[in-house]
Amino acid sequence: MIRKLSSVTAAVFAVAMVQLGNAHAQSANEINTSTMKIDFMGAVHLEETGIVVAGHNGLVGTLVLEGEEAILSTFDDVPNEDYTAIQKISASEAFIGASNGKLYKLSGSSVQFVGEVSEYEEPVLDIAHLNGVTWVVGARGMVARSTNSQDFEILEIRDVNMPKVNFPGGQPADWYLGVQNLDTDTLEFKAFVNGKPAISDEHYLLYPDEGFIQVHEQLDMNPPPSVSTRFAPGPPFRGGDVSWNKVLLSEGLITLAGEFGLIIQSKDGGETWVRRNTKIVPREPEPAYWMSGVQNGDNLWLAGAAGVNAFSKDNGKTWRNNAKPGREGIFGVALADDGTPVITGAVGLIGQFKNNDWELADRTELRILSWLKNPVVLPDGGLLVLGGRATAISLKEGQYKKINVRLANEAG
Repeated sequence: MIRKLSSVTAAVFAVAMVQLGNAHAQSANEINTSTMKIDFMGAVHLEETGIVVAGHNGLVGTLVLEGEEAILSTFDDVPNEDYTAIQKISASEAFIGASNGKLYKLSGSSVQFVGEVSEYEEPVLDIAHLNGVTWVVGARGMVARSTNSQDFEILEIRDVNMPKVNFPGGQPADWYLGVQNLDTDTLEFKAFVNGKPAISDEHYLLYPDEGFIQVHEQLDMNPPPSVSTRFAPGPPFRGGDVSWNKVLLSEGLITLAGEFGLIIQSKDGGETWVRRNTKIVPREPEPAYWMSGVQNGDNLWLAGAAGVNAFSKDNGKTWRNNAKPGREGIFGVALADDGTPVITGAVGLIGQFKNNDWELADRTELRILSWLKNPVVLPDGGLLVLGGRATAISLKEGQYKKINVRLANEAG
């Protein structure tokens, strides 16, 4: 179902940016105390403006690199909001989302209100833009789209298709599907006991709201049990109430990821949705919590809480998990100029994926005092990674360098 709002926008932000790390000590004369309260919550590179950053307390401005320093110049007359996400929409324009569900448009150095969509004043979590179409996502099921960069529609995702998937075993157990709020009218569970169809209430019980099938008898594995269904994403009895933390766009395809390990895709502009990466397990699952992602052609990467990360090489249809770099949350992921995946996250996490494993930077050597979230791809192919406490790290040709951020009125 689609509800059209007159002045819309999108809402919802993030996850656990509150993990400000005092992890590594640094002597007082090495710290620029004037920028310690600045958190870069979002950043993009605009061809006509350069690097634009957004953050709490009305922070919107430019960051100009000068050797091993970056000069921060803030824009005037910016609404005093806590900004949580930013996305380029042209060479000089970007959408900026706030923590209260409001959306703003940056044009040059002017920040103007566009609208709001979250009736619960939830923060904007992510924004994506491709070929004139903008998507904004966030908590409590918030999804909005615009085809003219001005008027937004709210999409209520309460009906997702889970294609047929086989069970990995047939032993008596509570087999969880990884989704709740199953539509019993569309659910097809095919299983056999000693060559005969399994009988409901005798061989198994279905718990559609909780999303599991309780098997009482050993099921045949030739053919294996299988299930397909439609469902409303969200926790039991609260269909639609799910945090969508990441939206990725490619030609003719939208990918959403967020809570409960959910990855769903639409090929028709959001009219219908299909679940990806379905796993059935004989116990209550511990699903991923996706917080970040990136797409380059058919290659997609997702990452999230507790170091979980996965990739797809077929435009999101199938997924493969990677080794975790640790237990820290991964707040950002990007692809370097040579295609190397780069992650950023809690307590100064930053690393590159090489030789099928994560090589992490030495946070003490780089003097990282806080979380990192925002990898910005620069015109020269390098990355500038930004985060809390005005932290900035450059990454070029595999080498890290700490960048000292100064306010424009202090520069020189």
